[in-house]
Amino acid sequence: MLGPLLVTMVLSLSGVEAKIPRPLSDIFKGVVGILLGTAITPETLHRLGDWPMSLLIVVLGLLVVSSGVGLFYHRLCGFDRITAAAASLPGSINAIPAIAIGLGADAQRTILPQLLRVALVVTCVPPIYLMWQGQAGAVALPGQVGSGIDWLGEGLWVVLIAPLGWWIARRIRLPVPQLLGPMVVAAGASLLGVTVVLPDWLTALTFLVLGTGIGARFHNMRLRTLFGTGRHALTGTLLTFFGVGLTGLAIHQVTGVALPVALLAVVPGGIAEMALLATALGVDPVFVTFHQVLRSILLNTIAPFVFQWAVRDQPPIV
Repeated sequence: MLGPLLVTMVLSLSGVEAKIPRPLSDIFKGVVGILLGTAITPETLHRLGDWPMSLLIVVLGLLVVSSGVGLFYHRLCGFDRITAAAASLPGSINAIPAIAIGLGADAQRTILPQLLRVALVVTCVPPIYLMWQGQAGAVALPGQVGSGIDWLGEGLWVVLIAPLGWWIARRIRLPVPQLLGPMVVAAGASLLGVTVVLPDWLTALTFLVLGTGIGARFHNMRLRTLFGTGRHALTGTLLTFFGVGLTGLAIHQVTGVALPVALLAVVPGGIAEMALLATALGVDPVFVTFHQVLRSILLNTIAPFVFQWAVRDQPPIV
């Protein structure tokens, strides 16, 4: 995702024009919906009762933090409502910007805060955490060497009925039907006990297409605008981390979960990265992973509805 996005962004800033056709983009948004839907399993629903207070704090904390940062972008930085909402939601870097930009959000102001958040989490959280615990250099994350590539996947028949979900979502006027329709179909299959695993090549191609499409939005953008937006993005990202830190502290105080574990559970980074770090450090990876999955599902599910509200009074996109 990030590789094609950054390369295309640099080329676009240099004056090279690139574009992903909208039908192709919509198809791969459907694939993202399937990926999100497969995270909703019977085990996910069953574990909702294991940590009621921490889960409630995660939900409330994310809503409060996102709302506060969104107000910062809208009131103090001059972002329009949908752009402010998209920039403030610490969710999927592929789904949320792609949906918001398609509905009319400013591409540069949407993607820069998301890019900065991911970059800071991926580069800063592991070494800070390791130094905090006094284990710097002592732990190696498990690798994937020799694991091979999954070319076939599993339960791919879900892909065939995903367009039906898309059509139904359009009929009942769900926001972003190309994403939510397939997501509901995949979630239903997963809850019925069907294992759905998309092949690696399809997942990689999906992220490549969406990343390229977002990077192409930087065509002919002035560097002055880039650095100006970057200043706002840095402040907004730091506010997000401060709010997330308070959320982790609240989980620690209310439930007694160790503070490092609570913070890893709410840090707005990738689910896989946080799960790997938790596993390597032996700090309750199940707790961390489950709360990260909940964060991702919550934000990616409410995002289309938030964006629909944000554009209700804005002129339609031509």
